[in-house]
Amino acid sequence: MHPSLDQLRRLQDLERQAAALRADIDMVDQRRRDIEVPVLEARAALEALTRTIDDRQAQRRTGDRDVAAIQQRLTKYRQQLMAVTNSREYDAAQHEIATAEADLKAREDQTIALLFELDELTPQAEHARQVLASREDASGVALASLADETQRHKLELANIEGSITALRPTIDAGALALYDRVSKRYPRGAVGELRGDLCIACNVRIRPMLASAVRKGEQIMQCENCTRLLYAVKPAAPPAPPA
Repeated sequence: MHPSLDQLRRLQDLERQAAALRADIDMVDQRRRDIEVPVLEARAALEALTRTIDDRQAQRRTGDRDVAAIQQRLTKYRQQLMAVTNSREYDAAQHEIATAEADLKAREDQTIALLFELDELTPQAEHARQVLASREDASGVALASLADETQRHKLELANIEGSITALRPTIDAGALALYDRVSKRYPRGAVGELRGDLCIACNVRIRPMLASAVRKGEQIMQCENCTRLLYAVKPAAPPAPPA
């Protein structure tokens, strides 16, 4: 293999590693949001339950005040009933009492329904608090792990970028310029393997003479179809015969 090709393969490998790390780092915000989604959902569920409970408790307090007011009306109407002087006043007082008793029954039924609903909502809210706490704990662990991973990736990326910076000046200028030119078309894919007479990158067979030149490695050769810089891997030596 041409000596510059080995360096270019190393350069391409480093560039691929750097690109993968950059992609991981770029995804950190999205991964953080994904980790936080279950917490946000659990918090929203708890807040919704809390609002419902607060609303039902407010309705119950209003109902209690209404019951007290109706009971006062009933007391007044019953006192008035004792003081009527004719049948018309008696009928009117009885009508007021019947209306107030119906209102009282409706308010009491509403209060009972609210109490039953609160009995169901209260344990649901407690369960929602437990779910939220559990998810907050899990999220905290995941976010800490993500922060550690991101820091490692940043350090790895800095090391790889340093290796790229150190490697490039050691490569033959002409070979590096050719690599950079082809890389514009195939980012991180300018160097491709030749297997037999087949360019693995574009899956096109090249002329036997060109394939032979690639295997000799005396100069850098390019695929006639895709223009990638080609290298050939020597076949593995056959296993030694048994003694």
